Order: sequence, then C-alpha cells, then structure tokens
Amino acid sequence: MEKRGQVTVFVIIGIVILTVVILVFALRSKVYVGPANVESLNKEFLDFETEVGNCLDEIGEDLVKQIGLQGGYLNSIDGTYRLYEDRKVNYLCYNLEGPICMNRMLTKQQMQDDLEKGLKNKAKEECLDFSKFKKVGLDYNFGSFDVDVEIGNDNVIMFVKLPIDISKGDVKVSKDEFKTDIDLPLGRLYDASQDILEAETSTGFFDSSLYSVHKTGITNKPYVVKKLQPYPDKLYILKIKDVPSVNNEFLFQFWVQDEEL
Repeated sequence: MEKRGQVTVFVIIGIVILTVVILVFALRSKVYVGPANVESLNKEFLDFETEVGNCLDEIGEDLVKQIGLQGGYLNSIDGTYRLYEDRKVNYLCYNLEGPICMNRMLTKQQMQDDLEKGLKNKAKEECLDFSKFKKVGLDYNFGSFDVDVEIGNDNVIMFVKLPIDISKGDVKVSKDEFKTDIDLPLGRLYDASQDILEAETSTGFFDSSLYSVHKTGITNKPYVVKKLQPYPDKLYILKIKDVPSVNNEFLFQFWVQDEEL
C-alpha cells in the first residue's frame, strides 16, 4: 500500500509539473517576459509576417485565378462579357465591320490595380487579425494598410505596406513592408493574349496550334492555346502546361467578339 501511495504522489507531482510547463508556454505567447532589446523585439515580427503571408497567399491565389478566368478583370460591366460555364468572361476585342475587331486595351497596370483593390478589401474582411499576436507588456502602433501588386511573367508579387512599431520602454523596433508572391504565370499568359489580339485586330485570324508550337519553342514553356467558336464569337483559353494552381490548372481566357450573320 505504501509503494502504491508513493506512485500516486509521483503521478500527481508529474501532472502538476506538466501543467505548470503548459501554462508557462501559454503565457509566453500572451505576455512578454524579461528585458527588451532590439534583437528580442524584432523576433516579435515573425508571427505578423506569417499571418500576412498566409492571408495574402490564400486570398491572392483565389483572386489571381479569378482574374485569369474572367479575362483580366475582377468585376465585369454589363455588355463587356459573355458567360462561359456560368462565369463572366470578358471581351478583350469588340466587333468591327469585317473580320477584324477593336482591342479593348487591357493593360497589366489595370490588372495590378484590380488585384490591389481586391486584396485590400478581402484581407481586411477575411484573414488579417493581428490582435491575437499582441502581448501584454509591449506597446504596438499600426499604420495604414495598403497593398502593391507587381505582375511578373511567372509570379505575382504582393508588397504589403503595413507600418508596425513594437516597443517596451525606450526600446522600439519598426517594420514597414511585408512581401509574398504567388507562382502563377499571369503575366506570361497576358503577353500571349496580346499576341492573339494583335492578329485578331490586324487580320481577324489567329492559328492557335501553330502559335503553341512556335511560342513553346522560343520560351521552353509548353504553351497551350485552345480556340472555341460558339456562335458568333471566339473564346481563347490559354495555359502553360503542367503549371497547376491549388485546385486545378491556371487559365487565362477571354472572348473576341464577332458579328452575327
């Protein structure tokens, strides 16, 4: 009985020690303990960087996919799109008399502006919550939130401008910008769309099969250009083979408007 009692005491002591350890680790995530210096305060930015990266990666992936599927626009105005598989896909060339069309003149800058607005709105609403990283014992000062987007050939870079000051007593550290990027070829497929539009505006004809072979040979990227012709328009669907997004292939698709006979 005495040995059994000793075992029980040891078990209770072990549980108490384990509980104390868990509480210490839990408190350390909520309370800043010890003196402050520049090195220790800079480590506090790691959670903020992770939060920004995870948030922008999640919503950025969705928005870049959306802008590709909708022909370079996140929002579509009546008369500027046609439905394809229940999605509003934009016209990038409007019908003129004869075989040619008029380029709508979508630019990378327009897409960047669209993505910036979308990212700012969705990030604030859906996934940026810095309150959970604040620790008792530290002072925080947050500046205004903004996003700059840069569309590269094979990635979309997002610069998050969010000034943060963290201080304790006389020690203060600051960080102004966070960066993350999404590896999807929006810029490369946009450039390909401009090649197609140049042909459509000058001759009204584009050979998608020859272009796929030619472009792939130049860049070593396996371009796939599919042309559908549901009366009376043309739908171009572009992709780089073997470049998937999280759920499916990344596409850039758009309509070229033609006249009804």
